[in-house]
Amino acid sequence: MAVLGPPGSGRETVAGAIAARLGVPAISLANITQAEIRANTPLALQARQHMNAGELVPDRVLLAMIRSRLTQPDVASGFVLDGFPNHVITAVALDALLSDLGTPLDRAINLVLPDTEVLHRLAGRRTCRDCGRTCQTEFTTPLRPEVCERCGGEMFQRVDDHPDRITAGLQSYRPAAAVTLNHYRALGKLTSTNATLTTAEITAEALA
Repeated sequence: MAVLGPPGSGRETVAGAIAARLGVPAISLANITQAEIRANTPLALQARQHMNAGELVPDRVLLAMIRSRLTQPDVASGFVLDGFPNHVITAVALDALLSDLGTPLDRAINLVLPDTEVLHRLAGRRTCRDCGRTCQTEFTTPLRPEVCERCGGEMFQRVDDHPDRITAGLQSYRPAAAVTLNHYRALGKLTSTNATLTTAEITAEALA
């Protein structure tokens, strides 16, 4: 299964909840890449060369990392992909890889969230400089909003959470996402759900 959706739609939380219910791992491209880099694998060295040069990591390297992750024992009973395929890893390329491994996706869950709500959620997000904790200013009312309640670090607004950056990111995301969604829709594997529902409600819809 794959969980797709725009930034701020709660992809990671939903993917984790579905994975927990199914008893399988939730897998994100970021976590795969970080694990390869920590292990200092040959693939990680290739990725670093491109990142140090300010370049995007090529699809072939990312797909090789995904292949490596999906051949590990903990995915024998299945997995939930968090946020990909996307414009970096295309659905067609991922389908070919999964078919080769004998583990094709059975369902893609699309978390539907309008641009106005994405902007509202992300522009109100603050991140701790020290521990990385995030919070939404609308939903939390700490006594000292500039201080992290977990570690005491400074809470700040990331550059990517400024409204102009969010809008620019959505203009890039939407057309690429439409290609992926249309791919799974044509295969009869797409389920769309309202991302403003609770995680429990979204999980129930996905599993149904």
